[in-house]
Amino acid sequence: QVGTGSFNRAKLLNVGVREAMKDEEWDCLVLHDIDLVPENDYNLYICDEYYPKHMASAMDKFQYSLPYKSFFGGVSALTPEHYMKMNGFPNTYWGDGGENDDIATRIHLTGMKIVRTSPHLGRYRVMDYNEETEIPDPWRRPPSQHNTRKTWKADGMNTLQFRLLSRTKHPLYTKITVD
Repeated sequence: QVGTGSFNRAKLLNVGVREAMKDEEWDCLVLHDIDLVPENDYNLYICDEYYPKHMASAMDKFQYSLPYKSFFGGVSALTPEHYMKMNGFPNTYWGDGGENDDIATRIHLTGMKIVRTSPHLGRYRVMDYNEETEIPDPWRRPPSQHNTRKTWKADGMNTLQFRLLSRTKHPLYTKITVD
């Protein structure tokens, strides 16, 4: 994302999915925060056939437990069908946070459920995490200004608009720049 404005992670994930699906008919989409490193190499990066899968079920940042029951952040694996059924991520989340809670709600609203990798497999270390400088309870945000129950069908993949500035293929990744 270019510019100096707020970051829109959710919309960028939608862009990534749209662009990736142009390259190949992927059967699994793994959405991964860049600051998470898996601690267990038996945690297979594969989709569940029936439901979206939350893979980062035990992060060091949260003492290897979920910060709250509906948490769906960090690393997830979804089939393209799951992703489209829930209309992807919302495109209207600017700044940090909230989009993962929105996704958990979208999953439930579409009649799907979240499956989780077992905590002994889904262990992740957060890079550059410093417990002493962390703001207390950063994941307990005030209620979202977005009313997901009312907006999920009208804010997502079906309304995604962006301008592709560049697309460069590298051996292990493709760098996409959008405005």
